[in-house]
Amino acid sequence: MTLPPPIKVEVMTRRPSPEPPAVVPLSTTDPLVRHLADRWGGPAGEHLRAPDSTGRRGSSWWTIPRILMLLTTVAIVLSVLSSQYCRLNGWGGVGVYHYGCYSDVAALWGTRDFAQTPWAPFSEQHHTFEYPALTMVFASLVAAVTHALDTLTGGYWGERTGLLYWDLTFLLAALAWMILVLATMKAARHRPWDAVIVAVSPAIIFGIGINWDIFPAAALALAVLFAQRRRWGLAGVMIGVGVSFKLYPLFMLGALVTLAARHYLRGDTEGTDDDVDLPALGWFTGSMVLTWGVINVPVMLISFESWARFFEFSAERGAGYSSIWHVWMTLGETGPSAETVSLWSFLLFAAACVGVFAVGLSAPVPPRMVQLLLLIVAAFMVFNKVYSPQFMIWLVPLIALAVPRVRDVVIWHAFQVLHFWAIWMHLADIVGDYQPQHSFDPNLYVAAAIGHMAATGYICAIVVRDIYRPEHDVVRATDPRTSLPPEGTGEAGSVPSTNTPPTGTRTADTSSTGTSSAGTGKLRT
Repeated sequence: MTLPPPIKVEVMTRRPSPEPPAVVPLSTTDPLVRHLADRWGGPAGEHLRAPDSTGRRGSSWWTIPRILMLLTTVAIVLSVLSSQYCRLNGWGGVGVYHYGCYSDVAALWGTRDFAQTPWAPFSEQHHTFEYPALTMVFASLVAAVTHALDTLTGGYWGERTGLLYWDLTFLLAALAWMILVLATMKAARHRPWDAVIVAVSPAIIFGIGINWDIFPAAALALAVLFAQRRRWGLAGVMIGVGVSFKLYPLFMLGALVTLAARHYLRGDTEGTDDDVDLPALGWFTGSMVLTWGVINVPVMLISFESWARFFEFSAERGAGYSSIWHVWMTLGETGPSAETVSLWSFLLFAAACVGVFAVGLSAPVPPRMVQLLLLIVAAFMVFNKVYSPQFMIWLVPLIALAVPRVRDVVIWHAFQVLHFWAIWMHLADIVGDYQPQHSFDPNLYVAAAIGHMAATGYICAIVVRDIYRPEHDVVRATDPRTSLPPEGTGEAGSVPSTNTPPTGTRTADTSSTGTSSAGTGKLRT
């Protein structure tokens, strides 16, 4: 009896939904962390149970976001303690420099007439407030709350209302710090632990209480996150908010323009996370301009002179402390005029932007947007007419996303902290009346100022190296969705991988070869 041939039945299987990228432990990808991990049980291995999309490992309550918030809270406490001398003794006298707790927020409470009226920045009868519109609004609202609390307590604060004003501002800044950490964690995707750089950054610990710079930093980080998720309208809104605090978030537009130009000139960005076309750029720019107008136009209508003071002051001011121009004046005892400094500062920054544009177009694979953004912001900081100590906050989240190598982060922070104390000692020498043998040597201050600029230049050099040799980019090399061209071939393109390993299947090679198999690219150490 002959049996009929078997019937072939084709079973239609549903394509599984893409799983969230596996979390990459720092101990498997960062040489310094791997070396230190040997002292505490060794680096993460192949049997480590990977966390789920919420960062949870098994039944553990300690998810990655909660750990990051704990670390940030500890850093916030340390920041408050670093300002404790000024909180107890006030922000006057030379002691604010010796203890490194000087604050524009506290100083402007009296010098810009906030102590008299919270709406002083909007009145031409009071001292002008040389900050952008949203900083004017924010400072005035906090001042209004300060006066209200003092009234509700029957004048309890009295002459200490400046302390209350600083405390309220710091409380909101601490909240912005937490938002900045979480935004960085989300933007880091498969490397959420890189947000630790932001959570415990000495630059933020020492700089957050000086001015309002943490708020535009948080807005820029959220804009980067929304851009990654292709929510261009929301990204533009956050940049509009950030630019109304400080100017530098605007430079994200330069990074996007570079990627859009590459999209049309080279056509190799399509399908990548950093693909930007004209519609996306239009949505981003339109929402940014609209948001900026909603914030700034009412301030213009209230007092155009007060609104324009920031731009006038920025154009008129000469070389500020710790800038390359001030170093020039300190070494030569004479320096260029304010007009000359403004001209050359603009020309050098414009030349740097052209250079970043050329790098973005000539790279073998499309660069990541945050890499271009870091280069532009760093160029602005180096060539700007002034470098205030709190400016170091600007680069912290960008470094965490663009070049999260612990060794390089430590080097950069070391020079920033060195400059932080050098500038205060230098100002104490100027303000105080000391004998030469008790004064801070100006040459040491100049060396620290040059050092902080050199450290920023070092970070930029690493980023440019990663752009032209993407196999060195630890973010790209550990991303399971990306395959890299063979080293030295110069092949362009970043091809998304369809063979993303499921969560929990990463392996780590800790042999002497110094490579990691996490992701599809090789990581050289």
